[in-house]
Amino acid sequence: MSKRTIPRKISFLPDVTYFRPAHMGMAVLEEVELRHDEVEAIRLKHLDRLDQEAAARHMGVSQPTFHRLLSSAHEKLAEAVIKGKALRIEGGNVTVQDGFQAASCGGARDCGRRPRRLAKTDAAGGVKDKGSPIIAVASVDGSFEGAVGQRFGRCKKLVVYNSENGSFEVMDNQKNMGTAQGAGIQTAQAVIDLGANAVISGHFGPQAFEALHSAGIDVYSVSDINVDEALRRLQQGELDRLCGPDVDAHW
Repeated sequence: MSKRTIPRKISFLPDVTYFRPAHMGMAVLEEVELRHDEVEAIRLKHLDRLDQEAAARHMGVSQPTFHRLLSSAHEKLAEAVIKGKALRIEGGNVTVQDGFQAASCGGARDCGRRPRRLAKTDAAGGVKDKGSPIIAVASVDGSFEGAVGQRFGRCKKLVVYNSENGSFEVMDNQKNMGTAQGAGIQTAQAVIDLGANAVISGHFGPQAFEALHSAGIDVYSVSDINVDEALRRLQQGELDRLCGPDVDAHW
């Protein structure tokens, strides 16, 4: 039986999670996967310039474990750069600790923007037409007057609103509410399948955020308002986009 790995503490998730060589087709491109704990090791060592003891303490690991993370990250970066491979940042047994640096971007780093218009593709992969901005809102009861759900993965309903023509539908999410684990990822996949451009909820954990972020979906956090008010504020550009999860896993 393999030894269970203790989650590594991180305080950063990058906005950009994919890098590839220019002028190389995706069909022939090989990838290297850099885990989030390896990215954190690089950040602490080379950007924050912490010594190994302090960096290991920050991540909640031993010094030998931190050294292995850093060495693995260096090897993967070297392989990607020297061999011309794409670099994908994902995975890793991590937990986001208090003081997460990129959870909400304000001030000089302006992340607030309105939902993007997604392009719909045909069976051959060509662009058919531009899609409408679709906004999915976690809801306690599926109504516009009801409160925005505070736990994205375990919200009871999702209000799916088309901001161009005003149409909407209500999706039942109760099957994910009672699941033992993976509720955030499953709810995120449902939102992705709906073709949403933006999601509003009270809070987002690391796995749900990463799934939505990787799919190019903008994520917004609000509290103590109803669905109608949340939609109004988003469409008027009054909400800041989250650049990372704002709660720990299993919150």
